[in-house]
Amino acid sequence: MPQPIHPISLPTPLSPTFFVALPFAHPRHGMQEPKTAPDTPSGVAPVGPAPQGGGGAQVPDPNKQVPPAGPCGMEPNMILFLGLGLVLMYFLVMRPENKRRKEQQAMLAAVKVGDHVVTLGGMHGTVASLTEKTLTLRVDTVKVVIDRTAIARVERDDAPGGTGKSN
Repeated sequence: MPQPIHPISLPTPLSPTFFVALPFAHPRHGMQEPKTAPDTPSGVAPVGPAPQGGGGAQVPDPNKQVPPAGPCGMEPNMILFLGLGLVLMYFLVMRPENKRRKEQQAMLAAVKVGDHVVTLGGMHGTVASLTEKTLTLRVDTVKVVIDRTAIARVERDDAPGGTGKSN
């Protein structure tokens, strides 16, 4: 006799057009018959090997010692990997950024009148005058006041190898 199909797995008018019978969806599949009460007093677990088949919860052995956990339950390996990740982040992210920032500040401090500069916006010009925070660029016949931090690079005529451009 074929196994009856669970009512949840029956196709309905609103369900998709395909139907797959799932044997584990049957209500009696895999269920075990209730066992009789053990001969031990209530509240005391039987001592011995766990039953075969994995049908019940396993009782921990009271004689077995559990290794102590670290502070706040953290494993020593986890702390090691966290420290390694922070060191890696420093060398891959923070250190190169600090180096670039120092190079940019040195370049801005070395700007002098007559240098050809390119701004972050792409404007090319010659430095006409300097103040502590701003500089005046001469672009053709127009003078533009910009912030010093808006300079992307300096193109000097006295650069070795003749790589500097002139306007």
